[in-house]
Amino acid sequence: MERQVRLGMYRVLRKVGVNRQDIMPEASFSNDLFFDEIDWKCFLCFVEERFHILLGDDEIRQLVTVENSIELVNKHLSLN
Repeated sequence: MERQVRLGMYRVLRKVGVNRQDIMPEASFSNDLFFDEIDWKCFLCFVEERFHILLGDDEIRQLVTVENSIELVNKHLSLN
């Protein structure tokens, strides 16, 4: 399951416009990927759509890196 989530997250990030070489688990959305408000909205929309989950405001504020986003999606999927 985790491999599918990683692949799905990779695809979401590519849809948002992140370059392949910049997609690393430790990459920070703000500092490394330079997400602006529009990038965030697209990213969140694509993640919720791709994985059929709904993220709460508290969870969204916790998203800092690619890795913790993957962990959050895995957590949501394991609850279903």
